[in-house]
Amino acid sequence: MKGFFNKILRINLKTRTSREETIPDSVVETSLGGKGLGVHLLLKENPPGVDPFSSQNRLILCLGPVTDSRIYGSCRHGIFTKSPLTGIYAESYSGGRAAEPMSRTGYDAFIFEDTSPSPVWIEVSDQGVAFNDAKDLWGKDTYFTEDEVNRRVNKKGTGRW
Repeated sequence: MKGFFNKILRINLKTRTSREETIPDSVVETSLGGKGLGVHLLLKENPPGVDPFSSQNRLILCLGPVTDSRIYGSCRHGIFTKSPLTGIYAESYSGGRAAEPMSRTGYDAFIFEDTSPSPVWIEVSDQGVAFNDAKDLWGKDTYFTEDEVNRRVNKKGTGRW
């Protein structure tokens, strides 16, 4: 079992910067990762009354302590933000192959803040965080975009993660 890394990667889309932050043991112990950590971070990060469409509304991706292990359901991740429909927090979960490489970066959560002035795609690797221009990908379907991003990072075989 992978457990916790006690780390968050904060990505600012406007300034195109990133920084690593430590998650205190007390937060990990009480939230247990995944959904609990996502809700904790969303309540901490989003100011009361934040407009869901504003740049202050954070988008948070979280992993659980069993992500990328042999335990059933370990291929899932959660996405947390404030819902424009309800005005309360929104959560969504996804399975597949995305959570495993996310876990291999060594972070329990990714916080996206602010808004980019132009389309961008983010690459997190051993070399750090790269902000890549995505103007030419804007409006393309997800299959084309995924194939094109994989071609650009020269990762054959990673196409479907």
